[in-house]
Amino acid sequence: MTAPFKHVLPTLLLGLAWPLWAAPPATLVWETSIEEAAAGNPELRAVRANVTAAGHTASAAHSGNLPQLSAGAGYSDSSGSATTGGGNYSTSLSLSQNLFSGFQDSARIEQGAAALAQTEAGLASVKARLSQELKSAFAGLQFAQDNVTLTDKIVQRLAENLRLVELRFEGGRENKGSLLLTQATLAQARYENLQARQTLASAQAQLARVLGRGEPAGLQVIGGVPVTPPETAPDFPQLVQQIPELMQARAQERSAVADVTLARSGFYPSVDVSGSVGREGEDWTPDRDRRTVGLNLSVPLFSGGRDYYTTKSAVASLEAASSNRDNLERQLLVRLKQAYAGYVESEEKLKVDRAFLEAAVLRAEIARSRYNNGLMSFEDWDRIENDLIQRQKTVLQSQRDRITAEAAWEQAQGKGVIP
Repeated sequence: MTAPFKHVLPTLLLGLAWPLWAAPPATLVWETSIEEAAAGNPELRAVRANVTAAGHTASAAHSGNLPQLSAGAGYSDSSGSATTGGGNYSTSLSLSQNLFSGFQDSARIEQGAAALAQTEAGLASVKARLSQELKSAFAGLQFAQDNVTLTDKIVQRLAENLRLVELRFEGGRENKGSLLLTQATLAQARYENLQARQTLASAQAQLARVLGRGEPAGLQVIGGVPVTPPETAPDFPQLVQQIPELMQARAQERSAVADVTLARSGFYPSVDVSGSVGREGEDWTPDRDRRTVGLNLSVPLFSGGRDYYTTKSAVASLEAASSNRDNLERQLLVRLKQAYAGYVESEEKLKVDRAFLEAAVLRAEIARSRYNNGLMSFEDWDRIENDLIQRQKTVLQSQRDRITAEAAWEQAQGKGVIP
């Protein structure tokens, strides 16, 4: 068995087996979290069910173009009548077909298709948002775990610094103010370590919510979220056209057009054809044939102004839907550009912060040696030590912000990792 396959096989078996017999795994890699969120998030399941329902509704809208067939059987007793007596049995088979209904059927089909398109765009929008939430939650938990590790190391480093200052104070080479400041700094670091551990629990709960878990149960993540460098000069007007929110607005406008057609159908005549065959008789097996064929034309003359005002209302609603779509398109363009700017800036800021951290590490090594040998004042050494700690925290935050900024850019485009 090759080395890559040896790593992949246990993950695949775990992903197939754990939902059937055991609790979800407490340690997640990024790829597994995508699969779990796609299958377990309740909001996503609800929206998928809505899409299925909208598909069935759209199919039902075609029924107006198809013939209606029905069968019946009956019995009537007129023994108490002065003119006839005895019972009468009947069976029938009826067929009816609408030939023209003022374009109502085509309008309802268009409404069903628009509703389905709107629901599908809503599903894509929810997937993009959940993808953004998943990336942010995964990166947030990774940040919380790394922050606990970092604050542990900071406490350890400051404890070593305190021992160094104590030795110099005992030797008469440092003043008590420097000793007290170092002790206070260590106490602050321990408090921040406590905060980091408390934040870890909320980060676990946030990721568990996105995954669809009821309880975090010591949830941890390993690895990280893959990142990609920003593309140069994206075509923003073209990207806007693919955003699910705009597709929803277009579907709403499409439905409003169908509403106008449906409202105007009241001004048109309706034509129906129908036919039936049956039998009648006094026995339970009737023997007298009965056939009917009919063609019906209905012409509306006056409906009390209902059709007129319904049409006026539908036209106004269409105008509102068109205006809302235009306004949304402009808003989405602005949001897209803002998200891209944040994405690009986060990439560059992480590079800058890492460069500052590299310099801070080297300066701290040199400063510790100089202070230990009495070649640097406590104030200068303390300032360099504090700068190192701050740079370490900043890089950790920038790594998280880099992931969340890319996730926000993907969401602004209506894209994501949820299949």
